[in-house]
Order: sequence, then C-alpha cells, then structure tokens
Amino acid sequence: MADTLEQRVATLESEVRTLKTKMDTVEPKVESLDLDMQSIPGLIRMEFRLVESRDARIRAEIAELRAAITNMQTVMEERFNAILRAVAEVIAERDKRG
Repeated sequence: MADTLEQRVATLESEVRTLKTKMDTVEPKVESLDLDMQSIPGLIRMEFRLVESRDARIRAEIAELRAAITNMQTVMEERFNAILRAVAEVIAERDKRG
C-alpha cells in the first residue's frame, strides 16, 4: 500500500507541476485580455469623439456650401438682370434708329 500511496503522491505532484506550467502560460494571456477589455470603453469614447468631430466638419462644410450656392444664385441673378438691361438698351437703341 505504501508504494501505491507514494505513486499517487508522485502522480499528483506531477499533475500539480503540469497545472502550474499551464497557469504560467495562460496567465500572461489573461492579463493581456484584461488590459484589452479595460481599454474597450476608452476606444469607444475615442471613436465617438472622432465621429462627433467628423460630423461637425461635415455640418460646417454643408453650411459653407449653402452660403456659396446662395452667393452664386445672387451673382447669377445680377448677371441675368444685367443681360436683360443690356438687351433692352440694344432694342431701344435699334428702335430709335428705326
């Protein structure tokens, strides 16, 4: 019985050594995953800030484009009115000459 008890103890010690080796291998991976999990909220906040910034830039660009379009419409109306006046003057001058 002593041999079997000694064998069992030796087997258990071997299993404990194997488990310790596995734990030593797994532990850095678990720590790395823990660090990654801790950084996820920060990454989400950073992505949210980037999206907000991008949205603000797009809104500003849209406002600039609208202002440019309004300005272009004003300029085009002024030119169209100038052309109408010039054509009216040419017609009036032609009518005077007869």
